[in-house]
Amino acid sequence: GFFNPSRFAFSLAGFLYVGFHHLCRLLFWVLIHHAVDADWSVVVRRIMETVGSLFFPWLVILFIPMIFCAPLLFKWMSIEVGEDVLLDHKRALLNLPWFWGKAVLYFAYFCFATWFLRHLSIKQDASGDPGLTLQMRKLSYGFIPLFAVLITFAFLDWIMGLNHHWYSTMFGVYLFAGTAGGGIALTILIGNALRAGGHLKGIMTVEHNHIMGKLLLAFTIFWAYTAFSQYMLIYYANIPEETVFFLHRNTNSWHWVSIFLVFGHFFIPFILLLTQPAKRNPLRIAFVSIWFLFMHYVDLYWLIMPQLQIFKAIKANKGDQLAEFLYFSPHLLDVLIFAGMFCVLAYGFLRRFSKSSIFPLRDPRLYESVTLTN
Repeated sequence: GFFNPSRFAFSLAGFLYVGFHHLCRLLFWVLIHHAVDADWSVVVRRIMETVGSLFFPWLVILFIPMIFCAPLLFKWMSIEVGEDVLLDHKRALLNLPWFWGKAVLYFAYFCFATWFLRHLSIKQDASGDPGLTLQMRKLSYGFIPLFAVLITFAFLDWIMGLNHHWYSTMFGVYLFAGTAGGGIALTILIGNALRAGGHLKGIMTVEHNHIMGKLLLAFTIFWAYTAFSQYMLIYYANIPEETVFFLHRNTNSWHWVSIFLVFGHFFIPFILLLTQPAKRNPLRIAFVSIWFLFMHYVDLYWLIMPQLQIFKAIKANKGDQLAEFLYFSPHLLDVLIFAGMFCVLAYGFLRRFSKSSIFPLRDPRLYESVTLTN
């Protein structure tokens, strides 16, 4: 971090945004589970609740370095009023008090929502009170609109804000598609690992894999739909402030990353999940889940890292010669930060997961979930 602060900042941002998305996506599925009164997801809900509850204190602590790295990531923070016409039009959104105020609001909401829903769920394990199920359902109705608004603003602030000139009306939906699909993929992996270890044997079955596989397929298609829609709208409008995003990501070796993203994030998981046996085979669906999560990280890397090279070109006064700087160039810091922080969050998950039952013991819909058939 001291020797290469810019790369450290971008590598840190790359992982923390992945972590933030993973935790958000699990909260999303918990909210949907309660709101629609689903029974199939009861046996895997505790996994979702525990991963989501890692917002506090684990992810909050890991985000602290971002306070010091922010000026290296967001160049608009050092631009005065009147220096950039496009930025001046966005000052209502991109200003320091509002930026940090929203960050506090994001974490306050996500920390409270994930903690409180898990608290009520564990409380039901002891009391068996079915009224707690109704309480969680009512809370979810209020939490869902807040979730939609806050996660969209987080995407705009922390990722689109890296290039304050660019904008896309599809960006929030585009990232949500990968986020929601990744939540199901993570649940599949953890659930099948517990099942293979004998912890959920006879509780989680191939029927649950089948349903989660269908949801993963659905969000694979939805991601492709939103990605194509964003590209098509920007291509068709042909506005310089919008097209610059794809021009940068189709220059030199970044072009091949873009092609890999199209095939790797859509065609490969789509084909692998298309048949019914694929969704019911634990090894195959686990492989597809790992692949989906890997491609989601590639997607975020593709969104974030070209901006570092653009900043380097501008710093060298070669903004008109970007092609010399725009190359796909992974760094050791990317791997080390990912490995280190992933292990911290994994430790936090296992520590918290071991303090309660690994599935809701006295949920009134538990029988329907265990005896699920498609």
